[in-house]
Amino acid sequence: MAIEVDPDGLGGSGRALGDVAIRFSQAMTAFQAELAAFGRPWGSDDIGSLIGAAHDEVSAFAFECFDTALEEIAAAGTDLTDMAARYAEVEAGIKQGFDGLRQALGG
Repeated sequence: MAIEVDPDGLGGSGRALGDVAIRFSQAMTAFQAELAAFGRPWGSDDIGSLIGAAHDEVSAFAFECFDTALEEIAAAGTDLTDMAARYAEVEAGIKQGFDGLRQALGG
């Protein structure tokens, strides 16, 4: 089974994931600002305090999950970009080796 790797395509995918991470981060920041702009509409009475506490816990957990996802997407993009560079280096080294062999054989 032959494996073919397109370093340019792999690098492009890594950069695209990096771009997704940036846009995701920007969208998340805008969403957090929008939520903060609402203030605390549930009030400060007993029920409002319970709703506020629940909201704070749920939103904190959700944003923690979003942050983790963001970090993983960015890391995957970096890993793919690095992998593409390594494949390109290996291919260049193999080509150089074959070119040297061809020259040594008089070709």
